[in-house]
Amino acid sequence: MKEPSGQTEHKPTLRTISILELLAAEEGKCTLTEIARGLDSSPSTLFPIVHTLRSHGYLNYDEQTQAYSLGLRLFELGCSLRNTSGYDDIVEIMTGIVDACGETCHFGVLDKGNVLYLAKVDSKQPVRMFSRIGRRLPAYGTAIGKALLKDCSLEDLKEMYPHGLEPLTEHTVTDFNVLIEQLGSIDPFAYESEESNESVCCVAIPIYKNSRIYGAISVAMPVFRYDEDKRRRIEIALREASVHAERIVQYLNL
Repeated sequence: MKEPSGQTEHKPTLRTISILELLAAEEGKCTLTEIARGLDSSPSTLFPIVHTLRSHGYLNYDEQTQAYSLGLRLFELGCSLRNTSGYDDIVEIMTGIVDACGETCHFGVLDKGNVLYLAKVDSKQPVRMFSRIGRRLPAYGTAIGKALLKDCSLEDLKEMYPHGLEPLTEHTVTDFNVLIEQLGSIDPFAYESEESNESVCCVAIPIYKNSRIYGAISVAMPVFRYDEDKRRRIEIALREASVHAERIVQYLNL
């Protein structure tokens, strides 16, 4: 069935989405009052939605703290997404990168100005970057994000970040002109050093689908393990992996 043109969005559904996104962003638990405050709504308006989500396993409720958190049903749905044809092949490619350079590898896509991390293969090193699948970070502060933003114009960036480039660390680029210059120098690798996490640096490469950037793969490591030899090894591994990944993403619909 074709979606009717000019159809307005359903407000109760939007509230449901907003509740889930708020709890995901908080990465913890919120009371109904805190949810209402965060969404600039009334608890009485949100309670039927929260109660229904809890009844169906999409939210958990802590009787002691009276706080809600994301439920296992959402995890089950996420696992279904990860079973999408091609996902395991992407992870296999990432595993090859980790074997080649000994550092943590991520695969992500751009979502409303943020990197959404869809896959991760950890390094076996005892000291490595903390990250998790499903996490979001502002794209301008990460190598993988800069790879995703590569084809954006200055106007695109200002529209994407209307409140400016807020610093994640003292090293984050906060000037649009500097960022656009960095994006223009990606050929094909993007780099970042301590811009999103102190003591961590990254190298990334964009992945194309139908001549447009679909996603990106990055390698992250502590700065003390990064040198010219490591950079060359990572770039070789990423370049080879991107060729295979671009064949696979033709069949992904994430």
